[in-house]
This record gives sequence, C-alpha cells and structure tokens, in this order.
Amino acid sequence: MTRFPEPSYLKYACSKTDESNSSEAGDTLIEVLMTLVVASLCVVAFLVAFTTSISASAEHRKLVSLDTVLRSVSEQALSQIQQQPNPLFASCATPATYSGIGFNLPAGYTSTITSVEYWNGASFGPTCTTGSIAPQLIGVSVSGPLGISSSISFAANDLSYSSSTVEAKLVFTTQPVGGANGTPLTTQPVVTIEDASGNPVITNVSTISLAITSGTGTSGASLTGCAQSESQGVITFSGCTINDAGTGYTLTATDGSLTQISSPFTVS
Repeated sequence: MTRFPEPSYLKYACSKTDESNSSEAGDTLIEVLMTLVVASLCVVAFLVAFTTSISASAEHRKLVSLDTVLRSVSEQALSQIQQQPNPLFASCATPATYSGIGFNLPAGYTSTITSVEYWNGASFGPTCTTGSIAPQLIGVSVSGPLGISSSISFAANDLSYSSSTVEAKLVFTTQPVGGANGTPLTTQPVVTIEDASGNPVITNVSTISLAITSGTGTSGASLTGCAQSESQGVITFSGCTINDAGTGYTLTATDGSLTQISSPFTVS
C-alpha cells in the first residue's frame, strides 16, 4: 500500500493542541496549589483568632470571679469581726490579730488580712490609742488561680462604740440612669449617708432599701436584682433592673427615718 506523507498543516495543528493542553494542565495545578495555600492560611488565622478569643474570655471570667470572691471575703470578715455573738474586734488590732478569721473560699483562692488603720475622729490613720474601740479600716487581699490578686478595704467597729456623728441625710452621689427594660440600669446608683456638715458617716454599717418611688414610671413595674456594698458610709448598688419601659421613674432610698429621692430617668 502506498503511504502518502502526512500533511504539514495537520502536524502543526496536533503539535499546538498538545502544547495547549499541557499549558492548561499546568495552570490548573498551580491554581489548585495556590487555593490550598490560601485556604490553609485562612484556617490558621481563624484558629489563632478563636484561641485568642477563648483566652481573653477565660481571663475575663477569672477577673469577674475574683471580684465576687473578694466581696464575699470582706463580708465574711466583717461578720466575724463585729456581727457574730462573740465578735473578734480587738483594740489596736494588727493584721496578725485577725489572722484567725476563717474564710469559706472556692478551690484555688487564698485570702489575707493585709492592713488595719484606726479612726481618730476625723480620718483613718496608723496611730491607735491604747484601749480604743474606735472603728478600724481593714484591708483584705484575695489571690486566685494563676496568681491573679486584688484587694478591698472595709470599716468595722466594736458594737459598744458610740460616735458623736449623727446621720442627718441620704444623698444620691451618683444618680441612676435608665436603659433597656429587663436589663441593669446603665448607671447604677450610689447613695452616701452624710452628717449635718455634708461629711460621709463612715462608721455607718446599716443597710439601705431602694425602691421605685410610688406614682412614678409605669404602674406595676418592679425593681429587682439590687445588690449593695458599703464602705465608709458610701453604698454602691449593682444589678438594679426595672422590668417595664416608662418615663419619669425615680428611686427612693430609705435608711430608718431617712429618705431621699433620685433624679428622674427613662427606661426604654
């Protein structure tokens, strides 16, 4: 059989087709590899961000827990020093004097009485007159997991101590500011017990009640969640929440015969 030469144009076409397919295959492989690299970098970035978020959240929880434990410790110490049937209050006490105070602490936490100062009639200081049963300013420190620590001070006194200072009035030293109904007020109130001269009565350890002033805001609304801590006559509230929207709300603070009404605010 006679074989005819293959046309040159056909050789050229086949050659170009092979080169084109090879080029396209190479481009596709590179694109796939680049896509995998980019995807890997995205995954790594996501994991790093997620890990950082978890770490920050855990740190926040530790700080919040420490603050809760710290307040609990101060209340436990105050109870044992001045409120139990056989109080531990001692004249001219030092931190070592109160080292026997027992604390109920979560696992991983420790607490220490760090300082004691003495009331001299005008302020707390380092000097104590022998036999004095004047109020004391006691500092306590709490250490938590990973060595995180914080401290707080509170005033305590012998129950037989009589002060010439007389409580004269209540003052909202921080006025409440409303927020969304069902959530804590944007600004929580602070109430100070003052004498006739406008000075905080730092020896006062009474509890103040807080309520929505009758006839203000929305009828039937309630104030809940209010917790309070007192230091030297200053009562700081937290968690106060009103459950219904309304305008013109005011709060009434009451301590025995003393009352005070806050500035009006709105709950949305």
